[in-house]
Amino acid sequence: MWVVLVVAGLLLLLSSFAVWINRVALNTSVFADTSSSLLDDPAIRTAVANRAVDELFANVDVQEEVQAQLPSGYKGLAGPATAGLRQASYQIVNRALEQPRLQTLFKVAVEESHQTLVQVLEGGGENVSTQNGEVVLNLRPIVQEAADRIGVGKQVASRLPDGAARIVILRSDQLGTAQNGFQLLKTLAWVLPILTLLMFGLAMWLARDRRRAVRGIGATLTAVGLLGLVANNLTRNYLVNSLVEQHDDRKAANDAWDILTTLMRDSFRLMVVVGILFLIAAWLAGPGAKALTIRSWLAPALENRVWAYVVLALVMLLLFFTSNVTDFARFLVLLILAALGATWIELTRRQALMEFPEAGDGTLIADTRARMAGWWESRRSSSEAPTAAASTDVTARLASLADLHAQGHLTDEEYASAKARVLAGE
Repeated sequence: MWVVLVVAGLLLLLSSFAVWINRVALNTSVFADTSSSLLDDPAIRTAVANRAVDELFANVDVQEEVQAQLPSGYKGLAGPATAGLRQASYQIVNRALEQPRLQTLFKVAVEESHQTLVQVLEGGGENVSTQNGEVVLNLRPIVQEAADRIGVGKQVASRLPDGAARIVILRSDQLGTAQNGFQLLKTLAWVLPILTLLMFGLAMWLARDRRRAVRGIGATLTAVGLLGLVANNLTRNYLVNSLVEQHDDRKAANDAWDILTTLMRDSFRLMVVVGILFLIAAWLAGPGAKALTIRSWLAPALENRVWAYVVLALVMLLLFFTSNVTDFARFLVLLILAALGATWIELTRRQALMEFPEAGDGTLIADTRARMAGWWESRRSSSEAPTAAASTDVTARLASLADLHAQGHLTDEEYASAKARVLAGE
């Protein structure tokens, strides 16, 4: 059983990456929607603004344009003015990228390049050639917009080279490998999840003790979720360090990776939560004294199922609204979890009612009220005990003073003074 669970865990980890690549990284609409939030990140916005300004000044003689606009007596100031303009341009374009117009241009550029990439990987289409050329991310509209923002747009529009602000994503000499990998991922995205479910089912069938199998599945899910989160971070660090040469751009690359892999990391976190729930379910079904006590308390609620299924419905609604359900696959996962929850309720109900046949739903509220009343009474008694003890101590001291005064050991003044100190708590 444990060998099968290890294999199932490895398949689950691989299928998580394959499904994410297929449903997010290679899905143009989902990828474009996800990438539209990239410019909300300050580090990414700064990196895009810097790239746009650098491309503008690298491909166009901005100093010449500035010099042409200066009066004849101030032509010599073109150099310092251009240097100052460049430094100010970074902030100008950065602020401009916060506005919907430039954000729309960025999203359109990403969507067009991603759509071309997917068409090329699928073998080409009517308007896409896979024989030669490159797939690029074209940031030229953003560079042109940057030129407009700093006041030289009309002068550089015709002078900006066609190859400016183009980021190569795929070259023709890489096409064969990329297409083979694309087809493999599309196949693995539906084969691996099926194999994973079959492995988990085989583990349940091989287990002599079903509770032991449930505990093993919970441990596997928890371990895979944690390992997936670690693998995501390691992959990010490797890709960023190997692909991003400039250290200043790595913060933006890290943030971009985190934004684009949000759905994958959410899946791994969900695995951890579900795995812990499996472990709790296996523990509650065990022979331990604490588990037996909890089952005795749950037995009245499980007697007519209503309470248990209300809790299950609330849990599923919480998962639905916090798991970012964006497609049928995630909805199917929630349906499977709901079915597993209902199965656990029925099995636990049968076990609890066999162990505590006298339990009834009518006693649930009364038992809960009695438990709460007992807890509150014990708290109140513990808080009143010091007060009662202090009151008893004062009474005893006053009685002792009265006896000493009656016997003549204390004068009237001494008795009155001592009595006042006792009543003052001294």
